[in-house]
Amino acid sequence: MAKIALVTGASSGIGREFALQFAARPEVEELWAVARNKEKLEALAAEIDKPVRVFSVDVSDNAQVAAFFETVAEEKPEIVWFANNAGWGKFCRCDELTPEESLSMIATNCSGVVNMAIRTLPYMPKGSHMINTGSASAFQPLPYVGLYGATKAFVRSYSRAMAKEVKRQGVTVTCMCPYWVGTNFFDNVHEHPGNAVVTKYEVMYRAEDVVKTAIRDAGRGKDMSVHGALNKFQHVAAKLLPQRLVMWIFLKKQGLK
Repeated sequence: MAKIALVTGASSGIGREFALQFAARPEVEELWAVARNKEKLEALAAEIDKPVRVFSVDVSDNAQVAAFFETVAEEKPEIVWFANNAGWGKFCRCDELTPEESLSMIATNCSGVVNMAIRTLPYMPKGSHMINTGSASAFQPLPYVGLYGATKAFVRSYSRAMAKEVKRQGVTVTCMCPYWVGTNFFDNVHEHPGNAVVTKYEVMYRAEDVVKTAIRDAGRGKDMSVHGALNKFQHVAAKLLPQRLVMWIFLKKQGLK
């Protein structure tokens, strides 16, 4: 059985970086890259020396996920690293998202994460690592990032509980909670009927560094990875301060009411 690294949302941004860093690890024999955009996945595969298999899958679609795992069941690989990373978001008022967009975000960021996690676990041997992509927005409610942050709060809570449940199996589960990261994620967050509202970013961390930290933390068995001094500070502040005050501070920084 091949020892593989599996990455969802691998076509760009943080997912692409996971693919590159996993492929460089000596224990990984083959990379399986999953995303909706097959052309971008094939371009990624061309950059990697090891064998890469690409799968055009929308993780919000249970039928597509089930079909993908038919291939997994046939080949029975050992999934030694899994970046459960597919997700998307928009920064706007809740009523500037259509019901279809809102449910699609939940389907990708929550249902898709759970579906992939549950189906992948049986193929993860002792000593393997799952990294679920959360967000610093999971630490507190954030107006105008409300639905996206709520989906990531779900991922954070689910992942940390899962980490305890599968510990005896010898599998680690880590929720990566990045702050602002300079990727193409921001190309889409303001595509909505209203004006761009969340536009002030104190820092933009590099995807390369965020992923490196997450892989290190997963290797150490941590159930959460928080990269960067500012991110760690606001994580602690969000736990200590009243949430109304945290929301007020966020709105003030963004020049909103």
